[in-house]
Amino acid sequence: MVKVKLEGLKIAHARGKYYVYVRATGAKILNGFVGDKAALEKRLSEPDMLGTYNVRRKRTAAYPERSLGWLVAWFTDPDKCEHFKGLSETTQDEYKDRLAFLEPVYDTMLAAITTPEIYQARDRASQEKWPAFADKMLSALSTMFTLATERGWMPTNPALGVKKAYKPDKNANREWRPEEWKTVMERAPLHLRTAYMIARHIGYRSQSTVAVKWANYQPDERFGMCFRMDHRKNGERHWLPASPELQAFLAGLKVRTKDGCIALRYNGKPWESAEQLQKQSSNFLTGLARKGLVGPGLTEHGLRVTFAAEIKRVTGANDDQVAAALGDRDTRMGAHYTRHVEQENKIIFLFASKTMGTGIERDLENGRAQVFQNGKKPKKPKGIGKSGGL
Repeated sequence: MVKVKLEGLKIAHARGKYYVYVRATGAKILNGFVGDKAALEKRLSEPDMLGTYNVRRKRTAAYPERSLGWLVAWFTDPDKCEHFKGLSETTQDEYKDRLAFLEPVYDTMLAAITTPEIYQARDRASQEKWPAFADKMLSALSTMFTLATERGWMPTNPALGVKKAYKPDKNANREWRPEEWKTVMERAPLHLRTAYMIARHIGYRSQSTVAVKWANYQPDERFGMCFRMDHRKNGERHWLPASPELQAFLAGLKVRTKDGCIALRYNGKPWESAEQLQKQSSNFLTGLARKGLVGPGLTEHGLRVTFAAEIKRVTGANDDQVAAALGDRDTRMGAHYTRHVEQENKIIFLFASKTMGTGIERDLENGRAQVFQNGKKPKKPKGIGKSGGL
């Protein structure tokens, strides 16, 4: 039998079974196949599988002008759509993937698309994929339709105002406790420790953590070393001093190139995507939680929250200052990442009411949270903490 290689397939292996999808469309062509890899390859080369593959793979012919497929082709082409070109590589990939889910209805004319049909597509994506997948699809559609209405290709944006399918947990990506940080850093492999140090000490998102290069790590007269980087997510030029702990850690890294990435995978190669880092980190942290070594809900992104929370506690920074340290334009993000600190401060004020006149109230006004010290005035922070501080 002649071996036929089918391109563009996504093969998943779970609980001893194989699941095969067409990557571009998400269409499943083989479900729950039992056997080894050689048996799987043989099964995929059989006539019925070849027929299913050819039917369900993405169509390459041009779609009618002002149809959904025509608009998707324009929107996802960086040479044609400046807005798409300006998106991060991660967002571009996500938009392409989510819009490919709609490939079976690409022939639909734009003028015929209605809001109820958008809700139907959202519900189908939520059921066949997952709610967050559906919401990213909605974001891509709404952005794309807005551009289309601006150019007169659609009368209105039918995706505008469509409710999200996923209800996020407001407490997700929680702050790491000091003992959790210590436990993780004692057990994590070097490639994850490097990513964690960057996230913890300069508050980078995973997209920036996998992208920051040694060229971004530069001398600074005041702090020794600093980071200067343009964040692709929001286009912000961001400067932040590197803590002594981070400087010492980076000085000990042996694998480096002048213009290469700082955070590398276990094999010394750059991370392929932020999602790859997130997945490996999630698997590692979940394993620690199952052993009872850390609490549940620990995430790599939670280190960004930890970074912001310490700024608020130690310096009393306002929301705008926290947002600036995080590289965010929106002051609301400073409040978002530190809302639990504000809640703590309210409780501290409540329990500190009996200590009026001791000077503690002045410390609270200055943003210092160390009030439970046997009635003594807390010592002025000397900068960087010993366990995971700035």
